[in-house]
Amino acid sequence: MKHHRCRYCRQVFQANRYHPQQQICNQPACQSQRRSDYHRQKMVSDPVYRQVCLESPRKWREANPGYWKKYRQNHPRQVEWNRRQQRLRDQKRRLANLANNTLAPCQLPTVQPLMPPNSCKQHPFGVAPAAGL
Repeated sequence: MKHHRCRYCRQVFQANRYHPQQQICNQPACQSQRRSDYHRQKMVSDPVYRQVCLESPRKWREANPGYWKKYRQNHPRQVEWNRRQQRLRDQKRRLANLANNTLAPCQLPTVQPLMPPNSCKQHPFGVAPAAGL
């Protein structure tokens, strides 16, 4: 049997004898990453697959009306947790928008230097210029 190195975890593994071209080990995290990568690539390259993926949740919702309403009634702790999380997300979004708002006038105080800066040709009285400058 030929040994391969997993593309994700870099561990050496023995390929399945029925799939000698296998390049990903059988660790759950690596398999999950492999499926995610395949799905992402397929969404970009196959318009039919993308359309089916986009329509699938809508079809499920039509086939299961009222599911979420019942779920929220039966899981009040989860509902409250979701509300708290949504408030945090909303607050974070508001702060990000506030930080990116460049239309608001700048209210930062300006600091004036105590003495005007000296140019390279001007030196304070009584101080000799440094050698080599």
